[in-house]
Amino acid sequence: MTSEEKYEIVERDGGWAFRVGERYSTVYATRQDAETAAREDQSTELPHDEDDGELQEGLEDTFPASDPVSVTSTSTPGKPSH
Repeated sequence: MTSEEKYEIVERDGGWAFRVGERYSTVYATRQDAETAAREDQSTELPHDEDDGELQEGLEDTFPASDPVSVTSTSTPGKPSH
């Protein structure tokens, strides 16, 4: 969620929920619970997946789109420990 998106508290399914765009939260027992959850949701940033760079590189390496995505991983085999 970006900081520009605003939420709205609405009655839903016998309780209260917050709505951002077309997305509804789970239903809370009280309006205050929904308000608290909405504030927490707005302050939470989406986690960054560290594989995003590899995926993006794989997508670029497989242009045109008809080719499969080529995300590769390299490892160096070591001597087995005994």
